[in-house]
Amino acid sequence: MRYPERSTRITTGLVIGITLVTMLAVATETFKHMLMLSPSFDSADSAALDDSLAAVVATFSILIGFSAVIAAVGLVNSLSLSIVQRTRELGLLRALGFTAAQVRSMIRLESAQLTIAASVVGLALGTFYGWAGAQSLLGSLSGQPGFVLPMVPWWILVVVAALAAVLAFVASISPIRRVIRITPVEALAID
Repeated sequence: MRYPERSTRITTGLVIGITLVTMLAVATETFKHMLMLSPSFDSADSAALDDSLAAVVATFSILIGFSAVIAAVGLVNSLSLSIVQRTRELGLLRALGFTAAQVRSMIRLESAQLTIAASVVGLALGTFYGWAGAQSLLGSLSGQPGFVLPMVPWWILVVVAALAAVLAFVASISPIRRVIRITPVEALAID
């Protein structure tokens, strides 16, 4: 609430990473589905198509993976900065009776909230952009089906949700250690 711009910056990097990963997966699945619906598609070409798409996905996944790592580092740094700026506030809470476990829980929930918001927006945008890309690429070609619903590889949703949960936990470790090490009296003395 005190620094909405920082929260926006934290989640924007994560949204971009999740959007790119989801967009690639949805575009690939939708593209493959549209080609298979094509009357000119030969089932003998299925293995070659799978190999080609796997190579494209692997290449782009590595590139997009770097984006996701940068977003994760940004989340950890921004959350750490947020905790440093709120050291006095957290010290006051500890002086008023908050336990270390309650402070840990509060910081983890903050991290989880930012990560969940970024994941939901990124998955929605990635699904739409991936579908729109595949639809615009093949939808207008002759012999292709006109309108096709997006094909969402559900495994990507599971992987993104699991990685987001891990990221939320890992992002909170360093800030928690920092704030728990400081005694309430020392925290209240910080300007």
